[in-house]
Amino acid sequence: MHKLYLPLILTAALGFSATSAQAFFINANGSFNGDADIDDLGGAEVSTSVYRLMAGNQYFTFAYKHTAYDFSGIDDPFDSLNYLALDGRYEGKFDGTWGYFTGLTLAMGFEDDIHVSDNYAVTPRIGMSYQIAKGTDVFLGALAQFNDVDNVYLPIVGIKFGSEQDLGWSGSIAYPATRVTYRPFKSFAVESTLLTVREVYQLADDSDLMPEGYIFEESYGLSAGIIYTPLDLLELRAGVQSFFDREYTLYDAGGDEIKSYDVDPSVGGYFNVNFRF
Repeated sequence: MHKLYLPLILTAALGFSATSAQAFFINANGSFNGDADIDDLGGAEVSTSVYRLMAGNQYFTFAYKHTAYDFSGIDDPFDSLNYLALDGRYEGKFDGTWGYFTGLTLAMGFEDDIHVSDNYAVTPRIGMSYQIAKGTDVFLGALAQFNDVDNVYLPIVGIKFGSEQDLGWSGSIAYPATRVTYRPFKSFAVESTLLTVREVYQLADDSDLMPEGYIFEESYGLSAGIIYTPLDLLELRAGVQSFFDREYTLYDAGGDEIKSYDVDPSVGGYFNVNFRF
């Protein structure tokens, strides 16, 4: 069940899907979100290009995300933001039907300067699963994210069914991350994912917007695409995506909220290359 619980936290935090359990994997991903109006800023728009790299195994994953922003109609408040995350996890079975999962993600988001005591996100999670039928599990748990501006507490609840490598339907209908795949052939599948982003970034020490302040992004969207597996060790994904609900909240260096900015829906696409060994 590793491919279920890792996306629950890394999809929410990093915006891309993890792979199934294997000895080792390397995943490179890029996406683009088109121009979208920034509310209350008089015609200002923003588009984003996102690049990600993830590597790990069934117990640990390291991930890096770089987001480049292209603003129009206003002076650039920042050019790019970076996000680093290290995730550790473990799960097992109490008996044939009851299981458990636990994990911890350590992350930091920053523009240029890193201050570990201020620039952190610590996200523990824990829960239980119950097998209601062969290949189908329900699960219930909780996760929290502790950071310097806005601590978050969320339930983990849903149902997992099938295996992505098998023919037919598979995925998880869950909160905070949902993904469904249909595989008609061994080398080809289609997928749809609920995109969830909750990331805190600390701005640069000399930021014109807010020196040593914070930007907290909360975004939700949908993606749909294809999966092509020409070789057992190589997997390619591509598709379209749209963020329908995006909000950026600005905080000062002390963690006090200054203002929130809503961003209109946007349409873009993604491409993903995954090697597994």
